[in-house]
Amino acid sequence: MLDVHSPHHRLEGFRDFLIHLLTITVGLLIAVGIEGCVERHHEHNLARDARETLHREIESNSKQMTDALAGTDKNQTLVKDDIDFLTRLRKNPNDKSLQKGSLTANFSFTRLDDTAWKTAQATGALGFMPYEEANKYSNIYGAQNQFEASQEKIAEDVAQFFGIIQKEDFDKEITAEGASAVLERLGIMQGHLLMVDALAKDSAAIDKAFLAGKDVTEHFHEELKK
Repeated sequence: MLDVHSPHHRLEGFRDFLIHLLTITVGLLIAVGIEGCVERHHEHNLARDARETLHREIESNSKQMTDALAGTDKNQTLVKDDIDFLTRLRKNPNDKSLQKGSLTANFSFTRLDDTAWKTAQATGALGFMPYEEANKYSNIYGAQNQFEASQEKIAEDVAQFFGIIQKEDFDKEITAEGASAVLERLGIMQGHLLMVDALAKDSAAIDKAFLAGKDVTEHFHEELKK
């Protein structure tokens, strides 16, 4: 808050008035300038700290995404093996060797950190960055959120998978009808896994490009292989 005081002595003329007015003006300009410098320094530090924490968080998430991609590849292989097995069993339900086979459905969630991102939003640090830079962070965390959301569908698929197995009583004999019911759910899961894999690759590519100081415009697409 700026205080402006009246003169301590009587002004003797227009010249004294101008001098006093000039003194007040200069003082106000100096005070405003100092206040502006302090504010800009604070904004600069806020943006700098946000950049540092965001960079560390993105770097950490990039490592987790690498592990997630390996897990997604493994899960896709397991689902494909289950589909191949049940397809053979559906055609030959009386084959005793096939009846002794096993099914595997496994999926682990990958949770990525976004504390630095939420903090940068809450403190207003993004507003002190150039638009292009703030938009870059938005794209990074947007891709991350899409990947995490896609995993929810797999969780539902796994629950449905085990529900059908329980209903069809696979502990005994697997019928052709039971095999068909599980195959339908596995087909849906396979499609969801392809989407998870594509989004994971997209997010991983954006992270790596950011850490390398590059930009990413390429999007990944994958078709279901039959």
